[in-house]
Amino acid sequence: MNQRANRRTLSASLLALTAGCLMAASSSLVMGPDWDGDCGSNDTGNKPSTAVAVSFGFSPEVRTVKGCLEGPSAGGGLAGDEDGDYQDMFKVVVRFPGEFEISTTGMEGSTDFDSLLCVFDSDGRALLANITGEQGQLGSTVGNESTNGLFKLEQPGAIYISISGADSRPLDSNGNPLFAFTENPTDVVGPVPGDVVPIAGWDQPGQYGDYIISLTGVGPVPPGCGAENTSACDQVHALPFCSVPACCESVCSVEPSCCDITWDSSCVATAELLCNKGEPGCGRIGAGPCTEPHPSAFCDDPVCCARICFDRPQCCELSWDQGCADLAISLCAGPCTPDCPADLDQDGIVGPQDLTILLGNWGGDGCSDIDGSSIVDGADLAALLAAWNTECEL
Repeated sequence: MNQRANRRTLSASLLALTAGCLMAASSSLVMGPDWDGDCGSNDTGNKPSTAVAVSFGFSPEVRTVKGCLEGPSAGGGLAGDEDGDYQDMFKVVVRFPGEFEISTTGMEGSTDFDSLLCVFDSDGRALLANITGEQGQLGSTVGNESTNGLFKLEQPGAIYISISGADSRPLDSNGNPLFAFTENPTDVVGPVPGDVVPIAGWDQPGQYGDYIISLTGVGPVPPGCGAENTSACDQVHALPFCSVPACCESVCSVEPSCCDITWDSSCVATAELLCNKGEPGCGRIGAGPCTEPHPSAFCDDPVCCARICFDRPQCCELSWDQGCADLAISLCAGPCTPDCPADLDQDGIVGPQDLTILLGNWGGDGCSDIDGSSIVDGADLAALLAAWNTECEL
């Protein structure tokens, strides 16, 4: 009897342990992993230019960010703050604005000091901040809306979050405060009214210690095009980058924000223009040269192709005709010809084809800017006509 009872007890314990592991695994998949990368030699900076991106390529979510403010002791100031490590800033991605929250309180978050949490947009401009989540607590909590309802986080995409001591506040380049803090430390506040400018520094050192910031509705910054946690190039998604490297690189060569902030509807529209149903179009194997007309759409140089199709969509929708080739010659066909700058098509003589290229690029730049004034205008036309019928050595 005792052996049977022991076996039943052992079986029950194993079942409970298995269930617990399955629940933990399920929770991890839902909540996202922890990110631990700010202490000692891995210290992040305190401004967007020195912030560390919370980056991994296997999950679309982040559960916590762990770190430490080391104050004036050894190891402080590793990210450019010579007076010590009193503030940390991270780049993350808002996935679900309506669910967004960062906190150093509750079940997941914690702090050894009286903290201040701030949120900045992708350019470093103030959005939301909080000193005290609840009266009498050390921790802070920032949701998607200010207490007075005047400021709200509504768009997905990359942002910066910072943590500092409650008495260390962010400033603009003129030394002015960025957030409209009130007498009530539990208020979630928005930016100071007026022109909103990026963060440039902090007013003073503050308290320091270890912290865990819990995050809800937040994802990482993928490491690049084609990462496992990116989505299809023809679908809107919060994280920057998309799943097909060549298509992703073509799109971001035209719209850098698609790989810096978020893959929005504009990125999808550009992908539809530059790629074949999410597969690479510009730069694909077998595409014809950009500087020569051919019956198929796209050409073999992804950056040049993207630039041409942005200005002349039919080059990536119908065929790469003479007009597409002329634009490629003018805008991105290797180096210009310094010994004969008016020979825009580089055929050895200044003539009608060069005039067509120049007029097609009127108001733009590139090799058609013969006089180097940064714009194609009447002066360049005059220079081309003055060189008419000139033979050039190739």
